[in-house]
Amino acid sequence: MKEKPQITALPADKLLSTAEVAEVLGGTDVGFVNRIINCGLLLAMRFGPRKKVPTSVLNEFVREYAGRDIVAEVDRIELEKMRKKAT
Repeated sequence: MKEKPQITALPADKLLSTAEVAEVLGGTDVGFVNRIINCGLLLAMRFGPRKKVPTSVLNEFVREYAGRDIVAEVDRIELEKMRKKAT
C-alpha cells in the first residue's frame, strides 16, 4: 500500500476557525464572520460544515478593508443577492 504524503500548513499560514477570526477582528461574533465569508469578502476553506481561513488571507482582508464599513458592505452584497434571486 502506498503511503499518503503528510500535509502540514506553514507556520505563517495557520488555518483559523471562524471563532478565531472573530477574535482577531476585535471580538465580532462568529455569525458575522460567516456572513463576511458567504458574501465572498473573506475567502475560506470548507472542511465539511467547518470553515477555516488561512492567516495570510485574513491579513490581506484586514489590509484591503481597513477604514471601511464592513457591515455596510456585507449588507449591500446581501441585498444585491436577494434582489437577483427575486428576479
